[in-house]
Amino acid sequence: PRLVYSVEEAARIFRISRSHAYSLIEKGEIPYIKLGKCKRITAAGIAQVLKGETTRTGKDHNYRSDNIVFSDQSLNTVDSVNER
Repeated sequence: PRLVYSVEEAARIFRISRSHAYSLIEKGEIPYIKLGKCKRITAAGIAQVLKGETTRTGKDHNYRSDNIVFSDQSLNTVDSVNER
């Protein structure tokens, strides 16, 4: 498994545009590291965002998972995390 992703690769994972990904990075909603002049998103950072464990300041917390909604592609239904 890879440890870091470019902003473009992370945007594809999140299914958002590259410019929106950069905007979320600047707002602190996507944590990143700098390697030279390049911004990179760590695999752990991607996992945090997908789990809802980051805030607008990029700090960890444990209370946003109830806001995440998953779409079940096979059944075309939407289930909240708490119902799983």
